[in-house]
Amino acid sequence: MSYSNDEIINGIRNKDDGVFQFIYNSCYPDIRRLVLHNSGSEEDVEDLFHDSLLISYNKLSMSGLKLKCSFRTYLYSVARLLWMKELRSRRRKDQQVYNDPDSHPGGIKNSIEKLEAAKMKIYEKHFRELSKECQKVLFMYFENASMEEICDEMGYKNVQIAKDKKYRCKKSLITRIANNPEYKKVSDEVYLVS
Repeated sequence: MSYSNDEIINGIRNKDDGVFQFIYNSCYPDIRRLVLHNSGSEEDVEDLFHDSLLISYNKLSMSGLKLKCSFRTYLYSVARLLWMKELRSRRRKDQQVYNDPDSHPGGIKNSIEKLEAAKMKIYEKHFRELSKECQKVLFMYFENASMEEICDEMGYKNVQIAKDKKYRCKKSLITRIANNPEYKKVSDEVYLVS
C-alpha cells in the first residue's frame, strides 16, 4: 500500500499504525545505510530516524509547507543534514585535548568523581519523575534488552510501537535533565576541571 504526502502527515498526526509501518518500511533502510556507512551504530540509526521524523512532521504540519518531492526523499534529506551535523559535533569533541588529571595537585580526579556523582543524582531524580511505563521501558533498554523483548514484556502490538515509546521516553528524560539549571552548572564544572 502507498500513501500520498498529505496522507502521511495526517497519519503521523493521528498515530496511524499503517502509516508508521509504511514510513518505516520505505524510509528506514536508506537512513540505516547512510548512518552505518558513515561511522554510526544501530542505536544512532534509530535515534536519527525518530529525530528526522519528528522534525519533518513539525516543519510540514506547522508551516503548511507543500512538498515538491516524495516524503521519503524529504525525510532522507532531513536525516542526512542531521547526521552531517552530528558527525561534525563528534569530530569537535574528539579534537579536544584533555590534560592528565594525575598531573594536577589537589586531587582533581576526586573532584571529577564528585561532580559525576552529582550529575547521576540529577539523572535519577528525573528518571523517577517519568511514568512507570517509561521507567520500565528505559530500564530494559539500558539493560540491553532487545526491542522484541521490550515489546513482549510491555504487551505492545508491534516492535515499532516499542521503538516509538522508547524514543519518546528517552527524549522526555533528556529534555528534563537538559532543562535542569543544576545539571548545566555541574556539567560546566566537570568541563572546567577536566
